[in-house]
Amino acid sequence: MTKLAIGDAIKRWDAFCTGLMHAGRDILMTAEQADAVSQAEGLRYLTRLLRSGIEKFVEYSDPQDPFLANVYNEHLKWGLDNPDSLYALAYVDGTREYEIVGNVGSVNYFNFTTAKMSLNAKYEITGVLDGPDVQTDADGNFRVVLSSKNLEANGVHMDPETNSVMVRQTFADRSSEREMSFKIAPIGKIMQAPPLLTEALARSEQAQSFFENTGRTFLNLAAAMRRKPNTLPRVDQDFMLSLGGDPNYAYFWGSFDLAEGEALAIQWPEVPVHEAWNLCLYNFWLESLDYTKGRILLNNNQAIANADGSMTLVVSDQRPAAGNWLETLGHVQGHMMSRWIHPAKLVLPQTKVIRLADADWDALTRRWPE
Repeated sequence: MTKLAIGDAIKRWDAFCTGLMHAGRDILMTAEQADAVSQAEGLRYLTRLLRSGIEKFVEYSDPQDPFLANVYNEHLKWGLDNPDSLYALAYVDGTREYEIVGNVGSVNYFNFTTAKMSLNAKYEITGVLDGPDVQTDADGNFRVVLSSKNLEANGVHMDPETNSVMVRQTFADRSSEREMSFKIAPIGKIMQAPPLLTEALARSEQAQSFFENTGRTFLNLAAAMRRKPNTLPRVDQDFMLSLGGDPNYAYFWGSFDLAEGEALAIQWPEVPVHEAWNLCLYNFWLESLDYTKGRILLNNNQAIANADGSMTLVVSDQRPAAGNWLETLGHVQGHMMSRWIHPAKLVLPQTKVIRLADADWDALTRRWPE
């Protein structure tokens, strides 16, 4: 490498680090009034956000050599991850065609989604292929085509501006279901990738932009979720789609803010016919709480309805005497989201802050008055 080239690389590295420093400070300052646990988790959040940006834009961002990489896992979280789901993302060129080949496994719910995805967490869907519409052979093997041309069976539409494809899997029981297997490849002539010397500069700048813009986007979202604490209102569907939400889901979200000895009781007056649902707890930074250490999520495979058909969930640090328990794992503040797949109708949940020591569990585990 010439002295001129190495000098340019050093300048870009300095700018990269300086940008991260200032953005990281801005992000951490939003937790100035938060509890000590939330403030400590902020440092981890910054490292996770940076790691995600590097994986997305440095390691796996070449549309000429795409790779479906998992977006989240138990140690990489941001932006309201769903522990019941796996999300695999690849970058594509909407002017080309691709194939995804694999096996559907035994997963409860899945789909393929193409989109125009920006660096600030905004997302515009360009095509969807739902699991029931995927044609397979007798062993569950499939071939799906991504294209901007007219498509028939097993096709997912792309616009010329499409730049990503996601494979989303949602499980009823992660311990017993077999996840999908798949790989993606361009159809037709394989184009030679540009030299890393020129491409690496743009990729590192994209990772920095992701860190700054996505961090700020979701912190603004978290602030909006805390405006009416201890409630769980429905989320505007168009807004969720703009963040990459699944068009088959109905979403509810809110926050919890509990004093010592308090719990948040949540009740659905009835459970509508549905394909699946869950409710998950998140920290100040919109990372799911540590699901390897406690039950921070409940779904339709785990929760038990009340005798009258209603359903009561209890969010608390200590185990309640009744109800379906979600553990806050020492968090007195946090967020929550409930996802419903294909509900026959929308049923709005009710919420109450209670004291665990003197709660009327008989009343809380039957349908509450309107």
